[in-house]
Amino acid sequence: MKETARTPCLWLWRLYEEFSKQTTVHGLNIVGMPKLHILERLFWVVIVVSAACGAISLALSNWTRYSANPTVVSLQKDFRNWENPFPAATGCFNNKLDDEKAEAYIKKKWGVTPSDSNYTYYLEFTRTITNTTYYSLQALQAYKDDKTLTDVNMVELVAKVHPELSGTLVTFHTKHKTDWQLILTELGVCFTVNSKFAEIISLRAYSDNPEATGGYVEALRCHYLNGLCYARYDSDPTLSLKYYLHSYLDIVHITARSYHDVEESEEMEINYRMIETISTPDLRYLSPTQRRCRFDDEPLTGEVSFYSTSICYVLCRYKLALKLCGCKPFFYHFLPGKVCDINGLLCLSKHVDKITDNPARIGCKCPQPCDLIVYLPQMIKCTKWEYGYFDQRITFRWGLLPPTTKYRRDILFGFEDLIVSIGGTVALFLGISFISVIEMVFLIFENAIKLYMERKDENTKIFVVKSAGSSAATP
Repeated sequence: MKETARTPCLWLWRLYEEFSKQTTVHGLNIVGMPKLHILERLFWVVIVVSAACGAISLALSNWTRYSANPTVVSLQKDFRNWENPFPAATGCFNNKLDDEKAEAYIKKKWGVTPSDSNYTYYLEFTRTITNTTYYSLQALQAYKDDKTLTDVNMVELVAKVHPELSGTLVTFHTKHKTDWQLILTELGVCFTVNSKFAEIISLRAYSDNPEATGGYVEALRCHYLNGLCYARYDSDPTLSLKYYLHSYLDIVHITARSYHDVEESEEMEINYRMIETISTPDLRYLSPTQRRCRFDDEPLTGEVSFYSTSICYVLCRYKLALKLCGCKPFFYHFLPGKVCDINGLLCLSKHVDKITDNPARIGCKCPQPCDLIVYLPQMIKCTKWEYGYFDQRITFRWGLLPPTTKYRRDILFGFEDLIVSIGGTVALFLGISFISVIEMVFLIFENAIKLYMERKDENTKIFVVKSAGSSAATP
């Protein structure tokens, strides 16, 4: 039994002995020397093990650095050559109902005209749906038992009765075609310009002329030396509205608190300063966990093919609505799932405080974007025109003040640096190179096969000798 137990140990020792005679790795050849005093052999074992532990410790430290924090943010000052992204604007009418369009829709849908006694009822329902947000869902309580309203396509309704955009939009870039695009958001039907993700939430499919509104147009950019980076919209003087200014990589949502109210016959002018953080293309070689940010073409889930923090917030509330009431509000028309009827919307009204709470408090895990743009409003100039030509319009003008600094996120410790660092550490402590590793693998396999074949030959010879002895003993 002792011989059997010792056989694998002896075989492994012979394997190491043969390996140490041929290897060029420092220390390992000394440990395997024959006829070496046990204390000397023990000394070299301690040295080699200590060196290996030191190398492993530093290698793991470098791996942790590469995995956890391999990026750096630097300050850029070469502003004279910058093409700066112009702010996107989203406008939302305070009253999103056009009375003439509503009359035509009600007549087509329910066969009711203004002369009928129940016309006001359907008009108020249409107005309520058109101006619906999370905060106004409770207003649908009066319609919960009406069976004639169960088959209403609410997305089609709000698109068909929205007022026409009859104003004039002018930008600094005369050769760049820009126009408003009708969208459906958590704030209801709005219209946006210069937004990359407007097509996702667009109502173009419900337009009377969907091809006329087009798709995504390249975002406006303004050169630093251009002293007139602005846009102006002269809109219907009777329709007051709210304007939201944001990055072209964002969309408006229910928790967007910064907006500007422009009332009848008012002219508002705002200039913005920009704080921009850009990322180098090399950053894509790192995982989102390593760089702690996501590019706009790296969606968190499959529902939407883009990423931004605002889209992430919307997706978070959408999933919460499905969880709480088993359906989604109609303004999430671009997302899958059952659309809430009136009872479903009333169910959501009971959870408004939770749904519209701070995204972080309802479990939204939305990493920051790698390309981040923040616009800071400067002094607001607002004029109320009482007479003359200007009182016949509402004007909103927004401009961009050229920045002189921006931030750039770059790789500080990339994969190449990791390889060089680990290679240098292993070479310093153990004298091992890439060729040495290949050599070690080759020698281990070569000697293992060699010893296996020798042992197999020995077993064959023993079997032959035993067979010959048995034959001789047989009379």
